[in-house]
Amino acid sequence: MHTEPIITNERVDDIPVLLTQLERMGVKELIDKHFPKHGNWEGESLGSIAIIWLTHILSQA
Repeated sequence: MHTEPIITNERVDDIPVLLTQLERMGVKELIDKHFPKHGNWEGESLGSIAIIWLTHILSQA
């Protein structure tokens, strides 16, 4: 008797993959190195903001 294999699919979203890849590439550190924070800037660094925007743009493509 022949039985068919059970195949399951697991969805992998692109946002965690993109964030991890950008972190491995060191994009945040490069941006922070070349564009230091202004003296009045509070909160996240420019590199963190740029990574979030890049991830959004690449995931919408």
